[in-house]
Amino acid sequence: MSDALQTLFEPKSISLVGASELTGEDAIYSTHFHYLVQNVSSYRKGKIHLVDLSGKLEGSFKSINNLRTGLDLALVLLPEKLLTRNLQKLLSRQPRAMVIMESELREAEELIKAAKRKKMTIIGPGSIGIVNTQNGLSAISEKASILRGHVAIVSQDSCIARSVLNFAAVTGISKLINIGDSLGTDESEVLSYLSQDKETKVICIYLKRIRNGRKFVETMAATVAKKPVIVLSSYPDNRGIFEAAVKQSGGILVQDLQEMLNGATALAKQPPLPGERVAIIANVSGPAELLEKYLSKMGMAPAQPSMETLGKIKEKHPGAELFGFVHLGRSAKGDIWKQAAELLLSDKEVDGLIAVNSMGFTLFNLEDLRKITEIAKKTREKPVLAVTLCASDGAAFREIAARSELPIYTDLEDAAKAMNVLRSRGKQIRKFLKD
Repeated sequence: MSDALQTLFEPKSISLVGASELTGEDAIYSTHFHYLVQNVSSYRKGKIHLVDLSGKLEGSFKSINNLRTGLDLALVLLPEKLLTRNLQKLLSRQPRAMVIMESELREAEELIKAAKRKKMTIIGPGSIGIVNTQNGLSAISEKASILRGHVAIVSQDSCIARSVLNFAAVTGISKLINIGDSLGTDESEVLSYLSQDKETKVICIYLKRIRNGRKFVETMAATVAKKPVIVLSSYPDNRGIFEAAVKQSGGILVQDLQEMLNGATALAKQPPLPGERVAIIANVSGPAELLEKYLSKMGMAPAQPSMETLGKIKEKHPGAELFGFVHLGRSAKGDIWKQAAELLLSDKEVDGLIAVNSMGFTLFNLEDLRKITEIAKKTREKPVLAVTLCASDGAAFREIAARSELPIYTDLEDAAKAMNVLRSRGKQIRKFLKD
């Protein structure tokens, strides 16, 4: 199946099939067909063939029969009635892979039989499409600006896939595939493919159901041995059994979409947490105390740096106060933060670090934030995260966060959960080494 999915993500020829001027309830399909055409038009790795059943788009065929047979990828965006009416024509063109976008298909037996008979890769129905940022393929039916990154997104739900597009525009992704109703290719086959993808460091998967439980668990275990997999699910049946199976096979379970994406950002940018002990440096006490509470609740412990390390921090910044965390005070600038962080990370009693900085009624500013992002370039064995509160310039802050190797959050609990994901991956790696 890897070769078939390679055709999906790296097509040498693409056919786009839709209708540009539908009316009434179906007009939305035309709107999104225009988005799809615009997105795919920038793809330069293969020839694009356009079929507009409305016959209005320049350079398009009006009939599916005009398409040559054996094209790599067919992207089909039609309302159910039109799709059903034209399904046989589509199958007669024998594409190697087909993505049925947005539409439902209640009479799918013919499609399933054809896919098996012709060994055709089927994604959907109900998919928003696929993305491969490595080669510029953005075959989705939404307006979107997507950056290249190292997180792959797999979703059985189109709404969840759409929600991830904001993340893709800021943090970047490697691949996105919205499986939809999974009449053909299933989640296990996609996991197996992504486990071998060099551009992907982290896989996020949203599941509503599993077609083959044994196959999924075996594929998950094989994938996790190569790279982390974060799992979010609304799986309603036998939830306890499902969660136990995911944990046993090495998947990192999360409770909501934000936790999944925050954890993926941390895993893509930072090493796993090698233990349980997390140091905190801050310029405000209340948020630091809250962060301690969140970390403790998740099973992590406040780090206890050596007296030698704490003495060096006091020597460089006499205003620092030492509680369960290092309080640098409201006047501390970027250089002080950087020095304190480097000293803490060099301490054997510290496994990871979270920097909590507030820009509200402190001297800390965006330039200081740029300075502490340099910490992430120097640490390769211990993770560093940051929480920035009360940022004054939202656009400039987002630009720093997007470009930095330091994951920067705006919520204390989000940062704690992200560190917990790094902790889970660290446990997995220690188990692999032990076994």
